[in-house]
Amino acid sequence: MATVPGGVVRIRVRGIYATALTKFVLDAGFQVVQPSRVIADRFSLPQLPLPADVTIKNSDNDPSELLLVGYEWAVDKVLEKLRELLPYSFYWRSSLPLHATVKARVKRLIDGTCIAEVAGIDAELIIDREYCESGENVVASVVRPGVKPGEQPRLALGARVLGDYAVLMESGQPRVTISEHIRNPEKRAELIALASPYTEQGLSVHWRSSSQHADPHVLERHLKGLRERLLEVREAAEKGEPGVYSVGEAVVLIRLSSVDKLMLDKIRDAVVPTISLHHSVKSTAPSFSTVVDYAEKLKARSVDPNLLSEALLEMLGEKLASSRTVKLVHVKPDGSIIELGRGEIKNVYMERDRLIILIERRVRNRGVYDGLGVEKEPGDRIVSEIDTGSWIIKHTYYSRDGTVKGVYININTPPEVSEDAIVYLDLEVDVVKKPGEKPHIVDEGELQRALEAGIITDRLYEKALEEAKKALGG
Repeated sequence: MATVPGGVVRIRVRGIYATALTKFVLDAGFQVVQPSRVIADRFSLPQLPLPADVTIKNSDNDPSELLLVGYEWAVDKVLEKLRELLPYSFYWRSSLPLHATVKARVKRLIDGTCIAEVAGIDAELIIDREYCESGENVVASVVRPGVKPGEQPRLALGARVLGDYAVLMESGQPRVTISEHIRNPEKRAELIALASPYTEQGLSVHWRSSSQHADPHVLERHLKGLRERLLEVREAAEKGEPGVYSVGEAVVLIRLSSVDKLMLDKIRDAVVPTISLHHSVKSTAPSFSTVVDYAEKLKARSVDPNLLSEALLEMLGEKLASSRTVKLVHVKPDGSIIELGRGEIKNVYMERDRLIILIERRVRNRGVYDGLGVEKEPGDRIVSEIDTGSWIIKHTYYSRDGTVKGVYININTPPEVSEDAIVYLDLEVDVVKKPGEKPHIVDEGELQRALEAGIITDRLYEKALEEAKKALGG
């Protein structure tokens, strides 16, 4: 490992949140390694080529998600600080450590997939069907950790060990792979040559990006050390009970809320001129990125930042209004994304520093409204009131003749306006109001389960209940 558990955590930061996160890292007492040129100049940091214990960057799949990958002990330390700094976001953590060697017990074949169990967790085992024998124990390694709820980890046969510069693994088809971030042809040739003796022994080597900065002699010693550890891990796993037998990497995804993005705006502003909504726009409405950049140049020239942020929000509203229709996107604590059908935009206007949006959806089919439990009929209208500064979205259900059938108040983080949608984190708990009945809160149990799973923080749990109780009496 780059540092021992208990030492200073070394962190590599990349992506659209890099400036704010670098300040967070430094303020928390961690060490920044391998900074980009921009970050090194911005913070006057030395170019430390040391391997990182943790990498933090935005996810390639969703710029609104932060991705943390690193040694479990180091991720624990970083995550503790991040949950304090960004309490209103969703946190998902891998159920098994990536690259760890495990001893798994085969359970059964389900729909052509072999399922094995490790530490009470079901995982997909990559193995030919005829060898998927219930009750058998196999030594395998984690090749996909399973991060969000419902994502199943994946195991491949054979032990492996993880190091700062490389991953060494048993393999039926020995080969050398190299991080895509290492582009220098001479360095790549050097790494292939260093790994060749191990492929001849039936082992595969994957060189990590940090290996590009290391001396060949260091890398040679590193592989020898990994080889010794691999033999020890294999022996221990063969003799022991099912479980985890080597160090792996924790993988964490943080789905940032609009509130926590505003916090990152403030942190970035302490380093370089930054307006509110900077990170929201960069992650959800990238076509407005140049507008943000221009506004921040104006802020650097002493233009009122509040006026700039309000003008930006007004532009987002004008763009939205020109679309005529928009969809609502719930991001759920279990990681699923639910899109409501597109609604017609009836009105968009500014109210102080927030955007108010009224959307109407027409009902064409019969059924029952979930949550309300009342009949759905063709001709019904659903009017949604959205306030970018509010923790609720109010949905009012009308019959064809204008009679109110009920009101459903969704509790969520303040919505963000993206390129073609209104996006928010759904907080499970909601308020139902029906004519002639006492208003009541629903789905508190779902919120409680998200808290117990560590997906939400205590502060977000308390905030959701607080908003639900306010909506109950409103």
